[in-house]
Amino acid sequence: MNLILGTMTFGEQLFEDDVSEIVKNFLDSGYREIDTAYVYNEGRSEELIGMCLKQLGPDKVKIATKANPRATGRLDGDAVRLQFMKSLERMGVDSVDILYLHFPDRNTPIESALEACDEFHKQGKLKELGLSNFPAWLVSYVYHICKEREWVLPTVYEGLYNPLSRKAENELNEALNAYHIRFHAYNPLAGGMLTNKYGSFADGPTKGRFTYRPNYQNRYWKQSYFDGIGLVKEACRKEDVDIAAAAYRWMAYHSMLSGERGDGLIAGFSRMSQLQQNLAALQQGPLPERILSAFSEAWKLCKHDAPEYFKYYQG
Repeated sequence: MNLILGTMTFGEQLFEDDVSEIVKNFLDSGYREIDTAYVYNEGRSEELIGMCLKQLGPDKVKIATKANPRATGRLDGDAVRLQFMKSLERMGVDSVDILYLHFPDRNTPIESALEACDEFHKQGKLKELGLSNFPAWLVSYVYHICKEREWVLPTVYEGLYNPLSRKAENELNEALNAYHIRFHAYNPLAGGMLTNKYGSFADGPTKGRFTYRPNYQNRYWKQSYFDGIGLVKEACRKEDVDIAAAAYRWMAYHSMLSGERGDGLIAGFSRMSQLQQNLAALQQGPLPERILSAFSEAWKLCKHDAPEYFKYYQG
């Protein structure tokens, strides 16, 4: 399974020394891809990646970043140009491997942003166009617009996916197969719910991203999720398997992710020990049947409350 280093914690929980250590260990483990975005921690994530690239050399790393309508109030060509050029400046590079459009913008025709991406592609500033948080119908629309106008085609999609949030498995997955677009999954631990960090729904969040990111509360802090996770925790206890490790193993061996398609798993870490533990989990193979069945039952409980895989910028 292709593991991609997520960097939303860079510049928020992790700073210079920790970032350098995590990036070095990630690369030493045989992985190369790092995922960031213009909006992550007001640019500090990209700046810290730039620091690492100076130390390690840009040829050792594949970088993906994103242009986000939230930063400029729209997602048109001018917004993409402004954000992408600033991203390159922050990281101290001339080009990246992937530029994603971070969210679709309901109020702005997508063609302007796609044309700007094609300009950057022709200039050699980006190798691939990616889409993130787009509904399947819009993936299809973008693909056909780009093909018709001979612009760079989207070849990678970044989306929400984990054992308890599986709505990407239907229409989106079929669209990605039809257009030969690989999938990079984020939130593999459901924002930390698939760990032993949180107790019960009634207690409310007292630590972690649920205390300062309302979108995570809206996404996962629901009684059905706690009920489902309870089933998984009990199965993991009986098999003596850590629940976070079980979630990573489910993603690697039992999910819709396809090595043949080139899919990847985006994982972020706030401590070096997490990186080491989760790298080890990916080497442990498929899950015992008891845990696999518990995940299936948990999904049945969560399904009606699960977040959509797509999300529009509301403006």
